Amino acid sequence: MAPQPESTPKKVDSFADIPVTVEARFEERMMDLRDILAIRPGTVLALKRPAGETLHVYVGNVCLGSAEVIVIEDQLALRITELERMDA
Repeated sequence: MAPQPESTPKKVDSFADIPVTVEARFEERMMDLRDILAIRPGTVLALKRPAGETLHVYVGNVCLGSAEVIVIEDQLALRITELERMDA
């Protein structure tokens, strides 16, 4: 009988404690350098994304899924609403 392949959680288990950066991206946009140099405290950068729309959550440059911004005890947080399919 052939040995069963190790399950994915066992393979990943030895890496489980490695810290990674998680990003929530609102929007990317191009700006002229002139406009960037004019940014001061209080400057408002308008976004095209409507309020309440979900954000994309990335680990490295890989999209983990989507999330909504929520408030928990006066702090912003993310509630994951959808996970991308992680095929090996």
